[in-house]
Amino acid sequence: MKLAFTLDAHGTCVGQLKDELLSLEEIATAWKFPFDIFVVFRGLPESYGRKTSRRFDSRDHTLDLDISLSYEQYQRMSKHEQREALGSYLYDYLSESVAKYKKHADAETQKQLLDRVKEWMLEHGWLHGKIHQARELLAQDIDLYEISRTLQMEEVEYTYLRMNGHEPADVHPDNIAAGKAPL
Repeated sequence: MKLAFTLDAHGTCVGQLKDELLSLEEIATAWKFPFDIFVVFRGLPESYGRKTSRRFDSRDHTLDLDISLSYEQYQRMSKHEQREALGSYLYDYLSESVAKYKKHADAETQKQLLDRVKEWMLEHGWLHGKIHQARELLAQDIDLYEISRTLQMEEVEYTYLRMNGHEPADVHPDNIAAGKAPL
């Protein structure tokens, strides 16, 4: 099967995160599934009002997922936060979308695909990644330094502040660095 990800976003870490999905694209070529899936991530201002959508082309046996992300929301998130938010949204929307096309892929075939995608996402921190783990450890009142050392993660204090109602800056430093990175 072909599972492909493209991007229409700037000013956030989503471009770097999309590149992380290349290994998922590569392993998916060995999977058997009755249709191909193409995903585009669009990081757009909320004022555009663009909604996430899906379209199935029976002639080409392709499912197109057009995922709209709030530019303003992603600007305030760290790269780790963006990975986990994007991973959760992608997995849920993929699950929901594949389920709508039962005549093309039976329940067992769908389950196999989703299990493989979920396994990859868990292994690569796209689901229940470092932010999720940090939140669980912080909820247990474990020392910030110890959590940082255990997870090899610098932003534990930032995660702690966010958990306790601290409003993030307009632009997280990760996005500033991503904006300066060469395309």
